[in-house]
Amino acid sequence: MVEQSEYPVSYSRRWRLWYLAYIFSNMSAGLLTPMIPLFISLYFRQNVVFVGIASSLSSLSSVVALILWGNISDNVKKRKIFILIGFMGSFLSLFFIMFTTNILDYIGILVVYQFFAMASVPVSTLLVIENEIESQWSKTVAVFSAISTVGTVVGLSLGLVIVVRNPSSIEILKDIYLISAFIYLVAFILAYFLLKESSTKIRRSRIPNIFSVRSFERTRYAPSYVVHIVRLFGKKRGVKTSRSLIMYIILCGLLMVGFQTFFTPYPVFLIDKYNATEDIVYIMYLLNSAFSVVSFNLSGNYIKKRSLQKAIYIPLAVRMVVFAATSIIPFMGLYSFGYMILIILIYGAMGFVWSYISITQITSVTTMADTETRGRAIGYYNSILGVGQIIGAFISGYIVIYLGFGGDFMIAAFIVAIGYIGSLKIKAGVNQKSVSRGAGVASK
Repeated sequence: MVEQSEYPVSYSRRWRLWYLAYIFSNMSAGLLTPMIPLFISLYFRQNVVFVGIASSLSSLSSVVALILWGNISDNVKKRKIFILIGFMGSFLSLFFIMFTTNILDYIGILVVYQFFAMASVPVSTLLVIENEIESQWSKTVAVFSAISTVGTVVGLSLGLVIVVRNPSSIEILKDIYLISAFIYLVAFILAYFLLKESSTKIRRSRIPNIFSVRSFERTRYAPSYVVHIVRLFGKKRGVKTSRSLIMYIILCGLLMVGFQTFFTPYPVFLIDKYNATEDIVYIMYLLNSAFSVVSFNLSGNYIKKRSLQKAIYIPLAVRMVVFAATSIIPFMGLYSFGYMILIILIYGAMGFVWSYISITQITSVTTMADTETRGRAIGYYNSILGVGQIIGAFISGYIVIYLGFGGDFMIAAFIVAIGYIGSLKIKAGVNQKSVSRGAGVASK
């Protein structure tokens, strides 16, 4: 399982304290969650096309960076340096947003930020379990996931407080980026002094039964942590991934295209049609995250009582129907205050549904794959979700320009319907496996 024969017996107090660094880094990421649509729509006064382009290019940068950083760290067998690169690179790139004067510079800095931010993502989970005995890996990754979740929600809450205390101030949006940059700097300092390089190195290929679950659905590809990535170097095992599993992963990517086609322009819809302010948008994102947290345990229990196929049907059907029904609002011009509340609640409720979809998908991937191909399959799954986010975000802005928000929401429902029909034809062919809190551990 490891490249050295001895495991460390326990964490030192110093080791446990470094978790604070990830609380701060996730706090910064949470603070920035609604910023792309807010900054482009309110600060630069640009249309939804630029929101889609910015989200798409950010996701593209994240997908490429995640694979590159993960492979480099695995080959040099170092962890701490990549966490420090991620935190310091994020600080510097976000700091320079203060000096942007046009949207192209802004998008360019976002791409750089996502590239550096991903440096810490593929090594964090490995570093955590490398400093724990094997019997505690599942529990440890679950705790680490909970820390990431707390940081994200705290960051969103902090953003809401900031904009509420500074109403009608567009410049506060730049200040949020500056605050977020310095939070990353705090994370860097904490990691530099508290984090130790692990003496034991674990290869991803030897831990196929540990995997990450995406607690939050973001409009750009920006996971807090991952375990498995697409391998660029080294020999691949002769065992091939099954055709049905490949098709299932592609369907997951297609569904993500539909989801992002709906969600990327959604806050712009709220801003353009209901004159929503920054605080309203932050409340909407906070509701979405809160519903995701609440439903996480509920969704795990729900899935355990059903087959994987049946577990995914209802959540997908709900999204398909809600996406289609939401298109009626812009088609009929229903722009009163009451409908604005409905729009906010719909976005929040979709966070509740996301947990059911996310856990079912990753559990299906792990159970459809055998031990030899599981890590590879999860790596493909993570990357294909990113590709789905790239495509969905990019096309959404142009769809809105030519067909309006109603047309965009209806097309999103149609894409999800295709994915839904496709999922009916793919049989998992395995029994349900266990799902842990904050991390997955599939039974052998």
